[in-house]
Order: sequence, then C-alpha cells, then structure tokens
Amino acid sequence: MARAMRHLSVPSDQTQAWLERCRAEGWLESTGVVALDATHRGVPLNEHAPGEGDACWNGLNIVEVEPLTKGPTHWKERLPEPLKDLPDSLWPTAYEVQGDVLTVKLEGAAREHGQAVANAMLDQLPSVRIVCADEGVKGDFRVRDLVPLAWRGDEPHTRTEIREHGHRLLVDPSQVYFSSRLSTQRLETVQQLHTFADTLGRPLVVADPYAGVGPALPGLLALEDVVAGYLVGDLNPAAVALLEENLRRWTTKQNRSFSPATVVCKDARTWKDDERLRGQAHAVLVNLPHDSFGHLPDLFPLFDRSTTSLLRGWAIVERSSLDGRIDRLNRLVGDAGGTASGTHVAEIKGFSTTRCFVVFQTTITWD
Repeated sequence: MARAMRHLSVPSDQTQAWLERCRAEGWLESTGVVALDATHRGVPLNEHAPGEGDACWNGLNIVEVEPLTKGPTHWKERLPEPLKDLPDSLWPTAYEVQGDVLTVKLEGAAREHGQAVANAMLDQLPSVRIVCADEGVKGDFRVRDLVPLAWRGDEPHTRTEIREHGHRLLVDPSQVYFSSRLSTQRLETVQQLHTFADTLGRPLVVADPYAGVGPALPGLLALEDVVAGYLVGDLNPAAVALLEENLRRWTTKQNRSFSPATVVCKDARTWKDDERLRGQAHAVLVNLPHDSFGHLPDLFPLFDRSTTSLLRGWAIVERSSLDGRIDRLNRLVGDAGGTASGTHVAEIKGFSTTRCFVVFQTTITWD
C-alpha cells in the first residue's frame, strides 16, 4: 500500500488553476490528481509546498491521502528505452500547462530528442492535447514562439480554454500573453473593488487598458453591485478578438446590460484622446508590469473626477527603489491634480536577484 501524502483539496472547477499555480511555484508532486469526492479533487504536493494554514492556500485544506500509483509516475519513464539511460540533467525539469496546451523549453542536447519528449509527455498526461516547444518570445507583443511537437486529433492549434475561480476563459498562448500566476491577485482585485463600490455606494465603471483576453473581468462582471460598465482593450488585435469572445460569454450569463460596454484595440496612452473613454472610470487597472508607472500620466484622464477614484496596478521594480515607490506614486497623482490616500506598494514575489514584482494601489480625491 502506498504511503499517504499531502494533497491540496480544491473545488473541482479550480483544479486546473491550482495545478498551474503549484507547478509554477515548484510545489507540485508528479503522482497525479486524486478524486476526493463528487465536488473536490486532491492536488499532490511535494516537500517544498507550504503547510496547511499558509495564506497562499486561500483557506483551502490540505489532506493526507494515498497517491495514484498506476503506471509510470513521470513522463521520463515513458521515453524510448535507449533514452532512459541518458543523464537526468539532460531533460527539462519544468513545463507549463494552459488548458490542454503544454509548453516546454528544450535546451542543449534535449532539443535533439524533442519529439520523444513530447510523445512521452502526451502519453503521461491525458488531459493535455498538444505539446509545444517554447522557443522564447517574438514580435511586438512579445508572445511565445511555440512549435507544435505532438498532439491529439488532426489540428495542432494552441487555442484552448482554462478555468479560473469558476470562470471559463479562452486563451491562445501562441498569440496572447496569459499567466495563471496572477490568479490570486485577480481575486484580491475583486475584493478591493467590491469594498470600493460599497464605499461609493454605487457600482463602478472599470477601465482595464491592458486587459489581454480579460482574466481580471469575469469575477467583477459577475457582481451586479460592483460593476455597472467597463472600458477595456489591448494593443494586441489577437488578444482583443479573444477578449470580445470572452466578454460575450460572460455578459450573456449575467442577463443584464453594462453601460458603458466599450472594447478598443489601441495604445492605452492614446485612450485619453477618445471621448468614449475619457473621464468615465471610477477604477483603473494597470497591468503593464515593465512600464506601469511610466504610463500613469496618460491614464489619469480616464478617471471621472467628480468622485473619488481607485487606481490599482502591478509593476516590476528594482528592489532598492521599493521604499520610494509610495512617494513617487503620490507625486504622480498630485501632478495630475489629485490627492492620494491609503497608498501602498507591496512585493508579491521576486522577479530577479535585484528586481521584484509588486502590486500598488491608491485612492484619489480630485482637486
């Protein structure tokens, strides 16, 4: 009998999101997801995963159950026999799954055996439809250069559907950027905007100029007392096409109208020149990590200055500059004609040896 091991008990419709989160953090054991009951699945955790009660689990429980033991427990066990004798250091140690699309970086000698690696992964992971080699970023929109290696069915396409916090989201990792690593932040955004709407005493018009395919939106749109309308878009036409399709799905479910309900494909820095967008938002989301602070002066005109506003965003900054970011954000708000209050800038995770990923937020009263 196999020894019981730790599993994170998650609602069935959140399994994929937690699998991707645990894999990204290096917490996922390779034994496979266990069915706990009719509504919950057990995500296997390795020795590096935090213990029960850690804030990262969002209140979910950790249970001890026997792992799956049928068949090979790792894709490397499915490699052709001649390759099994090669050193483990040759093979990739991580991969990413979005929906049913798996992407893996193949470096050095492993590139010669990419087809064998892809076939082994496809055999090991029945929920995966296609395995692609990740050749890095390409183009103006810095999307992944994905090369299909092995797939099920006739068409080796990368369009897929993921589920996050009970919502379905269409993505295509070969055409648009999407990361499950911000899923917890998206939940926090819903909570923050809910609190702000309660403070104002009315639902909000939310602007998301860097929306991508819209992962920040479904949780907000589902709450009638939080969002009355939206101004959303992206510079990437492929992202906007998927965003519009996702919005049709989400808004149809709500059985209510949103006003405004504006979707655009343009540089966020030019939104201030569009009468449909200028002066309407109560809350603005800024998810452009490498240049969020640089874009803020062009985004302040989007706010409705007749009422209090909320600014929330994410940035990659030098850790040495973290202490000065609150003052800088307050100065930017002041230069735009407002007064900032409750400003905070908090590190979410490390990005490199000298830089970190932060969330920033402030409430603005206009002069």
